[in-house]
Amino acid sequence: MSTRNREPDLDAEQEVDLGRYARAVVVRWWLPVAGLVVGAIIGYLISLSGSQVWKASAVVYLGQPYSYPGNTPLQSQQTNPTSVATIVKSEDAIDTAAAAAGLKPGELRGHISTQSIAGSSASVGGTRIQQAPLVRITVQGPTARKSRIAANSLARQVTEKLSPYAAAKIKLLGDRVAADQKQIDAIRRGSQANPSLAVLLGTVLQDQLSAKLQLVQAQQVELPSVLTHAAATKTTARSRRNDVVVAAFLGFVIGLIAAVAWEPIAARRRR
Repeated sequence: MSTRNREPDLDAEQEVDLGRYARAVVVRWWLPVAGLVVGAIIGYLISLSGSQVWKASAVVYLGQPYSYPGNTPLQSQQTNPTSVATIVKSEDAIDTAAAAAGLKPGELRGHISTQSIAGSSASVGGTRIQQAPLVRITVQGPTARKSRIAANSLARQVTEKLSPYAAAKIKLLGDRVAADQKQIDAIRRGSQANPSLAVLLGTVLQDQLSAKLQLVQAQQVELPSVLTHAAATKTTARSRRNDVVVAAFLGFVIGLIAAVAWEPIAARRRR
């Protein structure tokens, strides 16, 4: 008479193991709770010892160039916000800013960011244009002073590299205003002997006024400028809340493992 080998009931064994684990956790519930509390405390202490970093941001106005004469809006590197990121992340700009702030280039590289503050569209002389955006340049550094100096240095470099057209236009208009003034002075000196020069004087005065208005436009609208200089604020290198949550979770898991392994280890030591 043959006997049939009975296969083990794996589901039943698994239920027995899970039940044993659950009872072990219930009996020694204080171990997971203690692990949770201790882990949270350790995470908090670790977060206090975390390194502090400083963030400084400067805002740059790119300017809107216009043709001369004609006063038609132009598209150039000034009107392209990506020009700012290209400039501030170049090795030349990083070296200059790092030297000004007393940093090594490697301490600044990778810690620079830019963000466009886009403006709304507008109409100028019947032409639809996009207003020149503002761009925020942000630097993270080890101290407030170094972060602030580096951000302001990068902002100045941006305005210098994007201003040649507006600067040249300002010089030409300034020369035009000065030349008109010399002509006006000469006409006024000779008008006493020749009253007909009064007509010419009016023409020159009108030309000078037009040049002065265009000069103000070039200085206030077309020329890139640093709208707000950087001021540093402190920030942590990592989140304190995340440190506490992660450490508490790990402590809780270790407590669960200790509760489950407590009885087998105690039994082995008794034997």
